Amino acid sequence: MAFRCTKPTPHPVKTLAYEPWELEIKPFQVAPQTWYVAGQTWVGCYLIDTGDGLILLDTAIPESLYLLVDSIYRLGYKPEDIKKILISHAHFDHCGAAAAMKKLTGAELYMSKEDTEFMKACPEETMVLDPDSHPQMFEVDKYYSDDEPITLGNISIRTMLTPGHTIGCTSFFWDVKNPANGETYVVGMHGGVGGNTMNDGYYSTSKYLTPDLRERFFNDCEKVKSIHVDIALPSHPNQIEIVDRAGQYTDESQPYLDDTVWADFVEERVRQVKALMK
Repeated sequence: MAFRCTKPTPHPVKTLAYEPWELEIKPFQVAPQTWYVAGQTWVGCYLIDTGDGLILLDTAIPESLYLLVDSIYRLGYKPEDIKKILISHAHFDHCGAAAAMKKLTGAELYMSKEDTEFMKACPEETMVLDPDSHPQMFEVDKYYSDDEPITLGNISIRTMLTPGHTIGCTSFFWDVKNPANGETYVVGMHGGVGGNTMNDGYYSTSKYLTPDLRERFFNDCEKVKSIHVDIALPSHPNQIEIVDRAGQYTDESQPYLDDTVWADFVEERVRQVKALMK
């Protein structure tokens, strides 16, 4: 699976609010024990079966919540099987439905301390960004620590603070074993790489984010891209094209297995952010 990105979804919030069928997609497997369950093709949400309960990465917006829940049921699970919800960063498109999912599942909800403070201090830069979406504020149960993996069942998720897109943007890495051949793969998802919050125009109006975050993003690039990742997953499916292989997964074929994608993806996002500076 060579790296490929595609154009962003036009008018995604309005589409999900009024014509959700235009972006609807059934759940599909992307790695051993790991499924794409967002129910739509704009923002990624991933479900990991740990053998002792489920972990959900991101929740997307309230307007697509029923698509997320439907995806969970389609896979044979129930929302209450989810024991931990991990939020990548404090933008409404990734956590707008977090309050509802926390209530529905009873799961522990995690986010970085930095983005929890950002969300509370600046809802106008995190949660209240589009009149067609109605996200709810939520309480965080636990903060991430890069020194303490989040473990459930046979899955241990390593977190890494990767600021830039937000001050507390967090990336996730975990190992899975292929039942067909016993091989172990590292799965990675970057917490957020959008250049829309890493440009001078944004910094000129932001009450919280400053250009030093962009410099941190650039400086971290070499460290981040040097991490070995066998299966790279996007927080937005257009950033690493995965939808084109939806439904093709088998343990024997592994259509998303390619350890070159991660570094290419990071380099491309750095290129895009630098292009916005010109």
